[in-house]
Amino acid sequence: MGIETETTFRITVLKSNGQPQPGIILKISGRSQEYTGDAQGIITFRYATEDSYTRTANLYFPTDRNKSVASFALEAENATRTFYLDSPQDIVAFKQSQQTFPVEGIVSSDTGEPITGAIISILGTGRRTTTDEIGLFHIDADFNHPVTVRADGMDNLSIPIQQFLQYPNEPLSITMYAKSSVRIYASAEQMPEFPGGMKAFTRYVKRNLKYPERAKRDSLEGVVAIQFVVERNGRITSPTIVRSLEPTMDTAALALIQQMPRWIPAKDHGITVRCKYSVPIQFKIERPKPIQHRPIPAQADSILHRDTLTVDSLRTDSLAIDSLHMLRKVLADSLRTDSIRLQKDSLSLPADSLNIGVDSLLLKKDSLLLPTDSIAPKDSLEQISTGQQATEQKPKKRNIFVRFFRWLFGIKDK
Repeated sequence: MGIETETTFRITVLKSNGQPQPGIILKISGRSQEYTGDAQGIITFRYATEDSYTRTANLYFPTDRNKSVASFALEAENATRTFYLDSPQDIVAFKQSQQTFPVEGIVSSDTGEPITGAIISILGTGRRTTTDEIGLFHIDADFNHPVTVRADGMDNLSIPIQQFLQYPNEPLSITMYAKSSVRIYASAEQMPEFPGGMKAFTRYVKRNLKYPERAKRDSLEGVVAIQFVVERNGRITSPTIVRSLEPTMDTAALALIQQMPRWIPAKDHGITVRCKYSVPIQFKIERPKPIQHRPIPAQADSILHRDTLTVDSLRTDSLAIDSLHMLRKVLADSLRTDSIRLQKDSLSLPADSLNIGVDSLLLKKDSLLLPTDSIAPKDSLEQISTGQQATEQKPKKRNIFVRFFRWLFGIKDK
């Protein structure tokens, strides 16, 4: 943060004839305060300037608060200023009154050499003069006639009086061009080029553009479009802003263009010509790029992706499901085969190997269906059907296979 100095500014706004221009509005860029000139055209205000940052003040006519007619930097060492501004109504009045104003200028060639003996005249009035050894002249001009400049081998110039009156305390710089080079091309077969091409121009902008500190703190970004003329010798002249952004940023962009090295001039039909060219000057605050975290890949059966598991993955990949299926299959097979697969005639017994007493086969109705070729003796069955009781015999120890089947079917001994 720079050191702030409280300064009293006194801005005087006059008309071209020296009379006060009252009601002019002053606005400071980035601030909401407005200051209005009094009846004498004087605007007085206090402002804290910083040594590390300079703000811009803009002047407006009260009839148009959106179009600035003059701008200047708020500097403590230049707190008193005078501006000459004429409203459209003033210009009409000056034309009607045919009032004249003393103006002065310096005439030179496009190579910077002063032109001596150039004829300066106000057409239709008879007023004329010539330039001295340094190209300087003085003449009285008016709003009804432009100032005309003529010189041998040079194209004539016609300049309105307003350009002289913008800075009445210093001579206006006037550049003349040879007759063969006066035309300014809007396009040519070979357009002007920055040395090294547009990539080199982009590097030049990045290295040399001075970003206003206050604009950077306020995060102001955007593009300023500037148009200029590339002369036949590659020099840059007449830079103008065709797309404004903010006064301090506009000033920084203009300073960058004015400091550019000479360009490669344009050519048309093999002849070097003057040509207009426009470039965008971008103001962009460099910010660090955010770190992008790459997602960690997870396995198909990961808990992190349990919501993405499908029935097929469970069916094919899950050990628990496989075990359950196997268990169901084993139980089904065991019930279907009674856990033992018996081959044909593997358990055939001789007819007299089993002596089953009448009391051992007390079967309920339709609880067990026996075929006619059952292992039981025929006479024992006849005795059961006729209700005769068999002679009580001592129970014999049953064969192991009989015990197994009785256990298997749940038949208990009486």
